[in-house]
Order: sequence, then structure tokens, then C-alpha cells
Amino acid sequence: MLNSTSSQEFLFFKFFPDSSDRLSGVILGKLFLLLVLHFLVNVHKIWGASDPEWPVELVKIEKVKLDRNSQASFCVRPLEMIDTIVFHHSETSSTTTAEWINDFHLSRGSAENPWYMIAYSYSVNSPYEGMKLPSLRVVEGRPLELVGAHAGTDAFAPMDEEQKELWDQGKIKCGKENQDFQVNPRLVKEGSIKANVTTVGVVIIGNYAPFSTTNPSGYSPDAPRYATEQTQDVLARLSCQLQKKYKKIKYLKWHNFYHPTTCPGTIKEYVHGIIMMARKYGCEFN
Repeated sequence: MLNSTSSQEFLFFKFFPDSSDRLSGVILGKLFLLLVLHFLVNVHKIWGASDPEWPVELVKIEKVKLDRNSQASFCVRPLEMIDTIVFHHSETSSTTTAEWINDFHLSRGSAENPWYMIAYSYSVNSPYEGMKLPSLRVVEGRPLELVGAHAGTDAFAPMDEEQKELWDQGKIKCGKENQDFQVNPRLVKEGSIKANVTTVGVVIIGNYAPFSTTNPSGYSPDAPRYATEQTQDVLARLSCQLQKKYKKIKYLKWHNFYHPTTCPGTIKEYVHGIIMMARKYGCEFN
């Protein structure tokens, strides 16, 4: 077997057989190997290879095809605007898919005010406590650079100095596909901005709220539905994965923190525990 020096000499003398200077051969052999490495690195870049999407991947996020309504308005934002993750429940069966929710949201709007696509940026399928199905599934929904539609139309959140500067620079704009986007002054009121602009919506698929006339698929008083430890853990991992890429994210909230609603039902009871779980993955949330 050739040692490293012999290998370098072998490569050099193979390509430069007339050289008789062994020392020069070793040096030039090393230079030759460096040139080959440099060439391979550049080929790697030219052929479209790129850095991984997630600096730290704690949970696998599935990407699926989701239809969009090109006639609907939506807003775009710099990712530096995002500082909060908001938990929701879907108020549906736990086996409902992100694709179904997207179709539902597309059909939910009116002709005058259509919805662009699914309101949430991520959906999580996981069984209720005591159940085995559905299998764990995390799916990407509305891209993060698009403002979500989940916190509530009338929900506003304070801005820090960086967020105010981005707003003043006109970085948050709204419009339709293939049209010019414009700043919408209605997004800001008394120094606060619509909460959708600074948040990421994560929906836990299932119905974790009690039965009512407006929630006919809710649980009965003697059989409440709770999240499994696996569900709590995947929410901690997803939240931490987002924070490790988007450093400004530092808050975990729930839907009825912003808006009077029963959403996210019993999921709200676990937020503190999810914050504690995230610490073992190296993340801190408030």
C-alpha cells in the first residue's frame, strides 16, 4: 500500500514522468492535489450544490405541492421581521392533511377577498394522547417570506427598533402575483404592526377544544384531548430548528394570546413545557 507521500509522488510522476527530482516531485505532487481539490470544489458549486437548508436539522420537514390563488393579495416580509412562533390547532380530525387545509383555505375566501393559500407556515400531524395514529408528519405550508393569515385580522404586536426600521424602509409590501407590490399603511397602527407580519403560524392538526355549537367536532367534557409527549417534543424541535436559523425568533405564543378564540385548546397548556424541552436542544424562548 502506498503511504501519503508515495501516493503524491506516484500521482506526480504519472503525469510528469520526465521529472527526476524526488523532492520537487513531492512538493509539486502536493500542489497538484490542491489544484484537483480546488477544481472539485468549484465543480460542486457550478453544478448547483448549495449549503443545507437548515444549519441544524432537528426535525424533517416535508415539502408538498400546495395550490395558490393568483387572484388573491398577499404580503411579503424580510425574515428579520419574524420574532414569534404561534401555535394553533386545526379544529379538524387529527388525520387531516396540510393539502386538505390548503384547499379549505382557498375555498374559504370570497370573490372580493380570496385567500392566497394555507394560512400557516407549518403543520404537524401527531396522534392524540392514548392513540397511535396518525404518524408524525411535519409539512411546510406558506413560505416564511410570505406574511401568514393566522393570528387574527385585528391582532397587532409592538415592533422593536430593527422591525421599525424595516417598516420605514418599505420592506413589507402587499400585492398580487405578477403585479407591483406596495406598502399597505393599514398594517401599522399606533406604532404596532399586524401580528401576522412578525409571527410564524404552526398548526397542530386535530381538535383540542371542547364541543360547542361552533365546534361540533370538539371533545366531550369527560374525554378531553391532550397532546402526546412526542407532539410536544416535535414542537420543541421545530421551534428550535427555526430559532437556530432565524436568530431573532425568541417567543412562543398561542392563538388566543392575540385573538379571542378557543384555539389552540389544550395545546396552550403545554407551551411552558415546550419551552423547557427546547432547552435540551440548545434554544431559549420566552
